[in-house]
This record gives sequence, structure tokens and C-alpha cells, in this order.
Amino acid sequence: MKIFISTDMEGIAGVVSWNEMKSNNKIYTTMQNTELNWVIELIKESKLNEQVEEIVICDSHSRGENLPFGGISDHRVSWIRGYPRPFYMMQGLDNSFDLVMLLGYHGKVGSFRAGMDHTYAGSCIYNIRLNGKEVGETEINAYYAGVFGVPVGLITGDDVLEKQVKEFFGNDFPFVRTKEGIGRFSAKVYHPVKVKKAYEKAFEKLLEQLDSLEVKKLNGEITLEVDLVTTVVADAVAIIPGLTRTSGRTVRYTSTEYLEIFRMILAIAMLGGRFANYE
Repeated sequence: MKIFISTDMEGIAGVVSWNEMKSNNKIYTTMQNTELNWVIELIKESKLNEQVEEIVICDSHSRGENLPFGGISDHRVSWIRGYPRPFYMMQGLDNSFDLVMLLGYHGKVGSFRAGMDHTYAGSCIYNIRLNGKEVGETEINAYYAGVFGVPVGLITGDDVLEKQVKEFFGNDFPFVRTKEGIGRFSAKVYHPVKVKKAYEKAFEKLLEQLDSLEVKKLNGEITLEVDLVTTVVADAVAIIPGLTRTSGRTVRYTSTEYLEIFRMILAIAMLGGRFANYE
């Protein structure tokens, strides 16, 4: 059995702003590593332990340089670090894996009260829709996992993300609430002991549902629509082959292959980010 863990930072316990992540104080990356160690310990203590051959942790916040190399002692763990990379938050996932976990995730861009809400590139992307439905990184990445037939079985983040996750996966989906959103840069943060207990409870639920987890897929023709923050960002990304500009700030792309949709999102984010403050 192989487990893939994609880690973001905004949904990690205690974190309330990007300003904190830029400081020299490593308490927040330490907490991220602490939560990962809780997951590894839960795996070791579970019926899965003897089946697990490899655990890949994809460091997926910003440039992917957040987690300390060697910060987990289990020899089955390997890390994917650095940026840029072709599939960013899901780099390394393929059909040899059996389970995906999304740790430290956050609400989609524009979510009321969600901590540090954005979708892939807060500096340039105002909204993303797949087949007319607004989506965040959770949905986008779950569909990516679905291409390889791999289900998502555990997600962690704030209460706003929890609501979005349960709308997408169902009310009984294993979720760890790490905090309660107040505003984009404010939250009621929980004591680590409370968060650890929430991990234990969610992991128990995961084990119960392991054989019935839903693989999320988009079949047939898929339409991607991206609203950009400014028209100059749209000016820039509209040069990408296959992308159609439908209004001042909106571009559209259609494909029957979700991997192409996923890579287009990344291309828009990477190129658009270069023009976020263009004057």
C-alpha cells in the first residue's frame, strides 16, 4: 500500500496569516511537521501499518521548502520538495498509490471567513469554475487523484473548508478541524491537544470507510473557466494556446482530459502571477 500526502500551510493549527510564515520564527512549519508526525504515528498504530510500503509527502505550500528534511523518522517516508514542478501540489501521484490525504488545506477563493482564502494563485486568480461550478484546491486536486483511480480519505483545515469538503464528499467524510475562521487573517485557533484528538477521531473514521471511499472523477467534456484579478493578467494568459478569452477578466479552456485541465490551471497561475502587480 502507498499513501500520498499533499501538505499546504494555511489550514495548519495555529496559523492565521502569511505574515507569520515569512518570519524567521519556525513555529508554524514545526506545527505542520508535528501534524504529519501524528498521521505517521496513527498509521503505525493501525491495521494498515504492515501493508504500507511507502508514504510520499508532497510539500505544497509556496515553493515547497517548508518541511524539514528528515523531520519524520519512519524510513518509508520520502518528500517532494521545491518549485517549479509539473504537477505542483500533486507531484508524484500515480496509479500505484492507494490513498490520498490533504493536510493543512484552506477554503476556496472568495470564501466568507475562510483563513487566507485563495485558489492556486491568490495574486492573480479571482475564481475558478469546472463545468460551471466554483472549485477550490481541494476539489481540483481530488479530481486529479481521480484520474489515477485514487480516493482522498482525509482532509484537514478550518471550519469553512470543512463545510465545503462535506458538500463535496458528504457529511460523514473524515475531516480534522484545526481552527474556526473569523476573517481572512484571523481565527479562533485550537490547542494542539484538541487538534491531535481530532486527528485520532478522523483517522478512526477513515479506517472504517477505507473500502468505500469515493474516487472523484470528471468524465466527458470538461470546461474550465478562470476569472482573473485584473484585465492585464487576462491579457497575459490569453496567449496560452487553446485558451479562449470570453470577457475582460475571464478565460475558458475545454478538454476531455482532466490532466490537460489541471495543467492549464497551473499554467494560468504561473504566468498570471508574473503580471499580478504589472504597471
